[in-house]
Amino acid sequence: MAKAYTVEKFDYHTTEVEKIDKRVNDYLMNVGYERWSRAHSTVNRTLTMTSNIAGSINAVHKAARALPVLPLLDYIRQLIGRWNVTNLKNIVDSFTYLGKKYDTMLMDNLELSHQMKVTPSTSYLYSVLDKVKQRMVILKD
Repeated sequence: MAKAYTVEKFDYHTTEVEKIDKRVNDYLMNVGYERWSRAHSTVNRTLTMTSNIAGSINAVHKAARALPVLPLLDYIRQLIGRWNVTNLKNIVDSFTYLGKKYDTMLMDNLELSHQMKVTPSTSYLYSVLDKVKQRMVILKD
């Protein structure tokens, strides 16, 4: 019942459950079908939240699937670019107070970071020199 995508399929499973025990259906009705059933959900759970990027892209560009390969790839490139810009704006404009303990840790780390010198070794490899402890750390990008 919970996984049924259509109301018709949900109703079919409901009648099957009622044949076994009517009390189960009464209990589930009191909980509220919209709280646990896909078919009665008030939220579009299939919008863009999936476990992988392909599912997210497929959910938002049904009309673009008919395009030839190159325009389709360009559409997907622009779509992901728009997502990145939107996510970046959301992050920049948001602020969350983490509490005194974690705010203090972040400020301490910020101060310590000013005591370090970062130099690129290659385009993806960096050397970090901690001036206070006089130790070198290698970071990969």
